[in-house]
Amino acid sequence: MGLRIGRQCKSIAKSMIQNASSAQSSRGISWKATVARSQEYLAYAEEFDPKYVELIKGYSKGSGLRFEDLFALLCQDENGLCTDVAVNEQATSDGSVLSAHTEDWRPADQKHLVLLMCEPRGDPSYVIMTLGGLELVTGLNSAGISFSGNSLEQNDTRVGIPKMFVARKIMASRRIGEAISASTPSERGSSYNNNICHASGELFSIEASATDFSILYPEDGYLVHTNHYLNPRMTTHERLFSGSRGWSLETGSSSVVRYHRALRLVRKEIGDITFQYLAGIMSDHVNHPASICQHAQTRLSPHVQVKTIYATIADLKLLELNVCIGNPCTGKFLKYSLG
Repeated sequence: MGLRIGRQCKSIAKSMIQNASSAQSSRGISWKATVARSQEYLAYAEEFDPKYVELIKGYSKGSGLRFEDLFALLCQDENGLCTDVAVNEQATSDGSVLSAHTEDWRPADQKHLVLLMCEPRGDPSYVIMTLGGLELVTGLNSAGISFSGNSLEQNDTRVGIPKMFVARKIMASRRIGEAISASTPSERGSSYNNNICHASGELFSIEASATDFSILYPEDGYLVHTNHYLNPRMTTHERLFSGSRGWSLETGSSSVVRYHRALRLVRKEIGDITFQYLAGIMSDHVNHPASICQHAQTRLSPHVQVKTIYATIADLKLLELNVCIGNPCTGKFLKYSLG
């Protein structure tokens, strides 16, 4: 699989490495130092998911790019801004189970988006949105399990399993409990908030840091999450509002506004939520440009600009991932089916 993906995505991966190198340089860090630092994570990654490491090596062979550079892309502890809404049959008009996600990231990375349809031997098939076919971001598998994530700024990051490594193991899971366990390995270096849903209507947000985690569960058929911790116990790990590592108080306020805006819109239509209504939430512009549908602030440096580069809505019962490239306010959702 890695060999085939690498052959097709060589130019995209080369561009991703160039962009990552430029972003690090803007912080005064050389790419050589970044690659050297990432090698400290390799032993943890190999022990946790040797299949993923094997895929990266195949990708390296297929693309002709160095394994070390590709692996370094997966070790970047950078943070995007995303909004997630998941609803089950208690909240929807037709009994469907839906999980919606906006991926808010650097505008330059929109050209690096690749959708993969995968049929690995011995594991469930899956459809997943990626950067370069390498960084697995938002997906759905044939066992009826969906995955998406929200960046969290945490104060206990360490050398360990790269947080991007959990996605492939979640997509390899056949049971919801297996997927939850895959999202919280004990040797993780940091973590997203991992939103994991199942066609049965079970919805979970696993808020985690490197050393702790909590699990949020819906009471009325819905979950909403953005980029800050919701469980009071986990706020001891919160760095979002301190302005550290490139975040700002404005970024924190964006997360708070997006969370409460999405929450209010969901509660407004409980029991009557449809696919189109969720698409409308993903297109919302309250607090523009730092809204659920984010638009780039062009006055900022390209390395810190953020916009919605894609949105997805997974229909878990129908095994369909609906994808909109770019801002959902102007784009169109296209359907990719595992059924």
